[in-house]
Amino acid sequence: MKLRLAFFALCVSVLTACGFGRVTIVVTATSSPYPTPTLPPTHIPTSTLPPATATPEPPTATPVPVGVPLWMAPNVPPEFQQALDPLVRSGQYAWKSEAEARIKLISGKGDPASLTAQWVYVPVVPFPTVADDVRWEDIRRYWKGDTAALASLSGNKQPPVFVAASTTIKWLTDLLGTASPNVKIESVPPDGVVTTLWLRRPAAWSLVPFNRLDPAMKALTLDGQSVFNRALALDKYPLVETFAFTGDSQLIPGVMDSVKKTGKWLTTNRDLSRMTVIVMTGVTALTRATAYEMEIKGITLPARDILPFLQDADFVHTSNEVAFAANCPYPNPSYAATGLRFCSRDSYLELLKTIRLNIVELTGNHVNDWGTDAFAHTLDIYDANKMLYYGGGRNDEDARKARTIVHNGNTVAFIGCNPAGPAPAWATTDQAGSAKCDDTFIAQEIQRLKAAGDVVVMSLQYQEYYQYDAPADQVAFFGKYAQMGADLVMGSQAHQPQGFAFTGNAFIHYGIGNIFFDQMDALATRQMFADKLIFYEGRHVSTVLFTGLNEDYSRPRPMTPAERSAFLQTIFKASGW
Repeated sequence: MKLRLAFFALCVSVLTACGFGRVTIVVTATSSPYPTPTLPPTHIPTSTLPPATATPEPPTATPVPVGVPLWMAPNVPPEFQQALDPLVRSGQYAWKSEAEARIKLISGKGDPASLTAQWVYVPVVPFPTVADDVRWEDIRRYWKGDTAALASLSGNKQPPVFVAASTTIKWLTDLLGTASPNVKIESVPPDGVVTTLWLRRPAAWSLVPFNRLDPAMKALTLDGQSVFNRALALDKYPLVETFAFTGDSQLIPGVMDSVKKTGKWLTTNRDLSRMTVIVMTGVTALTRATAYEMEIKGITLPARDILPFLQDADFVHTSNEVAFAANCPYPNPSYAATGLRFCSRDSYLELLKTIRLNIVELTGNHVNDWGTDAFAHTLDIYDANKMLYYGGGRNDEDARKARTIVHNGNTVAFIGCNPAGPAPAWATTDQAGSAKCDDTFIAQEIQRLKAAGDVVVMSLQYQEYYQYDAPADQVAFFGKYAQMGADLVMGSQAHQPQGFAFTGNAFIHYGIGNIFFDQMDALATRQMFADKLIFYEGRHVSTVLFTGLNEDYSRPRPMTPAERSAFLQTIFKASGW
């Protein structure tokens, strides 16, 4: 799978075995004590967020000769100035100093009749960071001068610098008091946080508003609590602030009414009705030893240990390479007896239903192993169970179609193809199969989807490499779809998980690895990812990585902390980081 951002990074390659399927669904930093690294520009991610207007202290919007004097506290995020500027331009209000203002926008409690806004902040580090969690008590200790309290975020190499927008620094100062002189703070524009985090890597961390998360950042859990958890109790989450109006009580209702009419006021920057969670997994092949284990130990047993990670997903994806066949024999776990000709029994669908699969990728190179009739039968099963598929279909036209899901205001389009073959796996004008790559069509289709406002996920059944780093040919092949405009480029072919890259505005994951398949011969093929992709207000904003180890030829289980740390270090190194 792949990430996004102005950031070229090496990758990671995967093992050599078999392949599978496809589907569709309805400013400059202030002076810093650190020298600027001499990394190539393409190795530094830049924000893909809409440009933000940095909040002056006080705001410096051109005052008008008439209007109600208005002031905004220096710890108020720039989104609020953007909401109020139309009122200033209309002449109703005028930016003034705090002493002159009759209406003030502040953090904390305001006038009882005031509109309020709840702002949620998230602790973040650069994406290639092994640490996953930070303690609130350690943040407090760090701020008071015990900078070693957060050294684990940099792999215990050195105390990390705090990189943040000026409004966030002021807000945290109001919350925790003046920072100790031992704390190194770097103030940057809101759009410069992600780039500076990477420049200061690994010794850098930040707090960002939820709506300004970026895929090149890793969102840390706070005392084990994920900001993406819909059940998160915000009254017990310390990084929450309320902003509200105070001042002349006779004028408050008027500003409230005027702000509502602009349609720009946000009551929260973490609106769960605008968030979509999609989990993308890698290779599924319910055949050979995997199928045998399912027959003996239970059809749904392979889902047991990964199911908790999937529970909060709105959509679950996999690349299912093997067709269902009514005449599929009882599975034989022997490679020598079965070889590479695969089928799945219809009863195995229960496993896919258990993980609530609703997006099926069909770019795999084994989809026609049991014949085109079996593949057509498989498509009937997916249709009957409302599982949208892409990257394969009943003929070449159906196979290459993009499929789009619309959920909570997010529109995500999936498109995929199989450049590796073999030829019998490809769909033709009158034969079912996987989609052969047609770059002329794909380039036009991606542009059409982007023009419609879609987030585009491009997935590929590429040649299978049994290595963590992606070779130059794979880097170039995946990169061209990022250049076409795809927001995410994901490798579904990998039996050995591979690394990541940020190219242009795209998030690239070269190989996710097996989820349900029997390759137990090497540690690398037992290792796997599942990528939880967070979409908010029409953008991919974050990725949460499940790292697993396959057991019993069939069952991925979460890695231990030591296993996860070693695996991520290997993957990030292979990614060129």
